[in-house]
Amino acid sequence: MKAVVYEDVGTIRVGDVPDPVIEDARDAIVRVTRAAICGSDLHFYHGKAPLGPGDTMGHEAAGVIEAVGPEVERFEVGDRVVVAFDIVCGHCWFCLHGQTSLCDDFRVLGIGTFGGELGGAQAEHVRVPYADVNLLAIPEGMEDERALFVGDNLTTGYYGAAIAGIQPGDSVAVVGAGSVGFFCVQSAALQGAKEVIALDLEADRLALAEKVGATAINVKERNPQMAVSELTEGRGADVVIEAVGSRPAFETAVEIVRRGGAISVVGMYVSETLEIPLGFYWSRALRIQFAGVCPIHSWWERAMKAVQAGTIDPLPIISHVLPLSEAVRGYELFDSRQATKVVLKT
Repeated sequence: MKAVVYEDVGTIRVGDVPDPVIEDARDAIVRVTRAAICGSDLHFYHGKAPLGPGDTMGHEAAGVIEAVGPEVERFEVGDRVVVAFDIVCGHCWFCLHGQTSLCDDFRVLGIGTFGGELGGAQAEHVRVPYADVNLLAIPEGMEDERALFVGDNLTTGYYGAAIAGIQPGDSVAVVGAGSVGFFCVQSAALQGAKEVIALDLEADRLALAEKVGATAINVKERNPQMAVSELTEGRGADVVIEAVGSRPAFETAVEIVRRGGAISVVGMYVSETLEIPLGFYWSRALRIQFAGVCPIHSWWERAMKAVQAGTIDPLPIISHVLPLSEAVRGYELFDSRQATKVVLKT
């Protein structure tokens, strides 16, 4: 089959790799109809996290089940499904307590040794271990593109807003208007925010955030602290969701949150470090929630219902739909910020 294959830092190709097979009685093989390029894929693309030559990539996918192991009970051949980007067992203490991202057997599709040597989802087929746990049925009549992001970015944004402690009437700022930030904006409104402010460097991303109800601040043009202060009667945002995963983004979140406010850190961090002025944080009574990897399985049914109801719309974030054969171009577009989200058709 064809798949996106990592070669070296900044170099990928679309090539032939072995077809996945059922390796365990709880496995399913999914024929991928839609895959996506995620912001975290760029961490591996740029060597921020390790991949080895020949590793296949990608972890956002929707498709049709082509084969199931004899112990799969919830799904059968022909079912349309979304795949969870993180593969969990479903039966350890953490899974049973809703903390699936801390699973004893936690793995991630398409990130090589770092993720448990599972094949990537930017491919014609993908093997899904513990299929009963790691697949979610797509509602009848819903397009693949609308369902696709429930397996990762959309549910991550939903989760990041849900754990932030948003109260009805709050002013919420979202730092970063990429795909996760885009879904944080919509989800913050669902949580009762009176006003959602989106901050980013890119005008096209901010335009998308405005489409779904945010007030946009371009931090290339305006000081973020002053701009948020003006919108919040001088206090700062009640809640800030950091949806980037960089030191500057985190520092911006701290600058724009009000005294006694809360920060939900959703952006992905790997090896970054930061010297924290504890007295400054303490005296301002800040509440900081590190989201960690999203426990998709505890939240994706609620997120899918929001998509089905139309209260979260993922389609505006898709700027490019390309065949799998053009994945290299898709990465280049996404990496250069000429694309807000690239979907690959197989």
